[in-house]
Amino acid sequence: MLKDMTKEDFFDKMVIDRKRVDFLMFMNRYEMKVYQAGLKFILYVATKKVLDCDVIFSHSLDKGIYVQVDNNQELTYEQIDAIKTEMRNLISQDITYGRKMVLKKDAYLYYQKHGELEKAGNTITVNQKAVNLYELGGYYNYFYMDLPDSTGKTDKFNLIHLGANNLLLSHPVDIPNVVPEYKPQVKILESFREYDSWIKAIGVSYVNDLNNIIANSKIRSFIKQNDIMMNNRFFNIAKQIQESGAKIILLGGPSSSGKTTSTKKLALYLSTLGLNPIYLGLDDYYKERVDSPKDENGEYDFERLDAIDVELFNTQLKNILEGKEVEVPKFNFVTGEKEYKGRVIKLAVDDIILIEGLHCLNEELTHLIPKEQKLKIYISPFTPLSIDRHNHISTIDIRLIRRMIRDSWSRGFPPELTLQMWGKVRAGETKYVFPFTTEADIILNTAFIYEIGILRVYGEPLLYSIPPESEYYKEARRLLNFMQMFLPIPSDHINDDNILREFIGGSYFEER
Repeated sequence: MLKDMTKEDFFDKMVIDRKRVDFLMFMNRYEMKVYQAGLKFILYVATKKVLDCDVIFSHSLDKGIYVQVDNNQELTYEQIDAIKTEMRNLISQDITYGRKMVLKKDAYLYYQKHGELEKAGNTITVNQKAVNLYELGGYYNYFYMDLPDSTGKTDKFNLIHLGANNLLLSHPVDIPNVVPEYKPQVKILESFREYDSWIKAIGVSYVNDLNNIIANSKIRSFIKQNDIMMNNRFFNIAKQIQESGAKIILLGGPSSSGKTTSTKKLALYLSTLGLNPIYLGLDDYYKERVDSPKDENGEYDFERLDAIDVELFNTQLKNILEGKEVEVPKFNFVTGEKEYKGRVIKLAVDDIILIEGLHCLNEELTHLIPKEQKLKIYISPFTPLSIDRHNHISTIDIRLIRRMIRDSWSRGFPPELTLQMWGKVRAGETKYVFPFTTEADIILNTAFIYEIGILRVYGEPLLYSIPPESEYYKEARRLLNFMQMFLPIPSDHINDDNILREFIGGSYFEER
């Protein structure tokens, strides 16, 4: 019924009812991944030629890829310039990639011979008699992804030194031919390295390691280990909040990062420390519909910061912090107006305000609140697990699969609609979330090492439903090929307070 319509229902109805979805992203996900795969191969070959050593593509980082040069030495700027020069040389020659189909057994022996044991293990998992290897400059590799026709198709890139033997390979992500500027992500890197150290200590760096755990019926114990580490994160963050003395906790992050569950779970941990968390909905501070901003097509744009009544929000927060009684609004998405229904907040000694929303990392949202009275948390799934040394797992892919599954069971959306809307979702993140990640005080990494095995059970049937004539068919097949590297894991191993329950259903935190 209309009176029960939620914010999500309202926005989703708008998207479905619109005859045209205006995408702000100009490079689709499939095209970007093809570009990325070609560039990774070029960097791999260039590093082999210049330094005679391998590279490891570890994870996504600020519209690029975090790369480790496998020489255990500090890279010099002369060496980095030499690698760049060789990359440009390979690109300028516009070399056509070779492609060779080999029997699975021969590919296995090839990887064994070259010491790439994780790739040898992955080859066994592939449910095919033969696999494709790509060739460039006498070097063979495979990226679980189509490559461009030739090296000349990937001429836009940058290589940035991140210290020691670490590099960032930047490339076009959203807009063709535009390499985004890198902004140092110190806290995100620290969070990733902490997780990376843990999985290396327990010997689970690659998909093949995880698959061996599943095959040997030890996955339940591993899930418990991973969950203990995640719960320790929540406890440590709750302690940081308590020790900081901050009264306003702002939680932000991109779509399908697990913000809702994380906020509710953090509230439980704070309550165990004797604090009384109070949730304040940023969505309840939307401007009245008549005052809402519109985009260039004359349609309401609810993702912009000025769609929020920032002055009212700040004034009420300021009054709350000063100990005054404040009646907070509830936004009615049917009438398009704020309503006041008697919810009054008066901050007690042990009270703490939790606010989750798109703009929470943006300082403009809380410009009247002194920094010492607030603390910002950035939430996103950064998995250090890789398919192999040359095939990292994208944070964006994890979030897309999570969202597709949740959209299906909770909103009845077909997977094609999720893929269609994803461009607009990514555009909003690029504008309103990622530019402010450096303002976060704390990083909450919501990735689980085992989660693709869980998500595969739900996501695989959805992706198979996309027909060959669909414009999203290639992207669906790419995601299928990715998920099929993981052995499936039954969801009954997952606790009801696990963040993944937000996406597969059955969460303790779901409204009843």
